[in-house]
Amino acid sequence: MDTNMQALAAALWPSPQQLKEVAGGLFNRVVRVDFATGTGYLKSFTETAVSGNFPPLPTSAAERCLVASAWHRLAMRASADAPQVAVPALLAVQPQCHLLAMEQAQGVPLYAVLQEEVHSAAHVLTTLVSWLGVLHGLPLEPRAPLLAASRPFKAFKVDLQYTRLLPELPQELHAAAEAFVAEYLAQEDEPVHGDINSRNVLVDEDRVAVIDFEQGHYGDGLYDVAYVLSEYTIRDLRLQADPEQCIAGIWQAYCHARKKTLDSVAYRRWRSHLAFQTLYRLVGPSRQVWTGHLSPTEQARVRSWSTAELARWLL
Repeated sequence: MDTNMQALAAALWPSPQQLKEVAGGLFNRVVRVDFATGTGYLKSFTETAVSGNFPPLPTSAAERCLVASAWHRLAMRASADAPQVAVPALLAVQPQCHLLAMEQAQGVPLYAVLQEEVHSAAHVLTTLVSWLGVLHGLPLEPRAPLLAASRPFKAFKVDLQYTRLLPELPQELHAAAEAFVAEYLAQEDEPVHGDINSRNVLVDEDRVAVIDFEQGHYGDGLYDVAYVLSEYTIRDLRLQADPEQCIAGIWQAYCHARKKTLDSVAYRRWRSHLAFQTLYRLVGPSRQVWTGHLSPTEQARVRSWSTAELARWLL
């Protein structure tokens, strides 16, 4: 066990303690700390992948620690204003060893709920989107160092989720898709969670919690809304339900949360994000996680919907 983690655990929580490494990301180590009255977590960011043979990320461990702690604090502020979504308290940051400590978040991953064969968890999405509307409207400073620390990963992820999908699209959509990507890379108005997928959303009865902030960047909040909505869209398509009812409701909920009516240009941009994100979950490198449970017929349905949406909203 990492000595820095052991020392921080001893400083934060009472003894006796049990420290156990648990599954985290490819470029971080996560340790669960159990003690008599509760549980805490430590996260240490690494320069190289903790498993497999993956190339280095475009940002350093120090940069990802800076981003994670800044966006985590921002999320805690959002939850103070919108307490329907909880964020575990950030207890300590040790930048010199790229280490964070936080409380435990309650609940099970939304991912498990979305695999069910029933239309459930609609309230979770509405609650989450209302909270995101608050998050996206908050200021986040110091802007310059946070931009420098988050821009490279934003570009890396946009390339992965958008640019690399171009071979999946008809040639006549390529120019519009490339213009859309360039536009999003230039958008830096709002702080975005950046990885708001169903594994980073926890559900405990009617309560919702959000975790993992190291992929935060400055962009457009509509990116986050499309990111999580894509999983609901895939479930609707799997169950042969019309996704439009859910899409319309979420647009209204987000506009309400932002306390403004977003215009048709923003709506088109959002629908393009949603189409890209839905297709990405079908063909991207983590496709087995997001769509591996779908039959070939269901996968074809997702592909057909996504490509038709891109043709509709990009052009």
